[in-house]
Amino acid sequence: MKENILLPATYDCMFKALMLNEELRPFLKELINIITGIPLELLEEIEVLNSEYLINNKKEKKLKSDIVVSIGNKYINIEMNSEYYKGVFDKNDAYLNKLKMTMYKAGESYYKAGQVIQINFNEFYHFKEKKDIYKFMFREEETHELDEDSTVKYHVCLLNIWDRCYNEDIKKLTRFERFCLILKAETKEYAKKVAGDDEVMGNIVDEIARLSLDNTMIGLYNAEIEEEKIKRTRIEAATQEGLEIGIKKGIEQGLK
Repeated sequence: MKENILLPATYDCMFKALMLNEELRPFLKELINIITGIPLELLEEIEVLNSEYLINNKKEKKLKSDIVVSIGNKYINIEMNSEYYKGVFDKNDAYLNKLKMTMYKAGESYYKAGQVIQINFNEFYHFKEKKDIYKFMFREEETHELDEDSTVKYHVCLLNIWDRCYNEDIKKLTRFERFCLILKAETKEYAKKVAGDDEVMGNIVDEIARLSLDNTMIGLYNAEIEEEKIKRTRIEAATQEGLEIGIKKGIEQGLK
């Protein structure tokens, strides 16, 4: 029974292990291709970079994102956001801006510096419309003219895809929907069903299954779960404390 249970690839430790695996590069390339529209032939030149950004001074906070890849003069930052909390997108913006600074320093000029793209895989609903992929760019409010800043941010709503597609006939699903279902799958049986006889998907399911039995990965996964519980507890405690303080002040004000 244990061999059928998978550690979801929506957790950082699993996601990074899969995306950084050279043998699974076809999966990463197809994901980027579908989301951004960058042709697969250009993605053959993909290069995985060190995601630990350069620190300019000792006071600067150390930043480490999930995945950073480059294709020519395009740099792509990929983030897995397993839960929403106030500031999660600000944190990702910090990664994005730091990458832009590093890119500009390395380039011959700002004109030749290239483009920075961020892809966020979100395990929650956040935006109003239930879209699978959101694309954000800098536009003028009334004329909708694009700003010269070529930064693009994509948000993939994994939860929307899961809720809509989980019980659907696999044959009716797109490759992208199947890719996302595999990332969220919690059993090998279901992941295999989604993958079918597709080699790219089959390879990633096999690696998820292997990692799910790896003691080191299980330890990292459990640590990540525990960290999330602690973070959630602190937020709930702070919210409750703020509510109690507000009620107390309201009573005092009412008595006055």
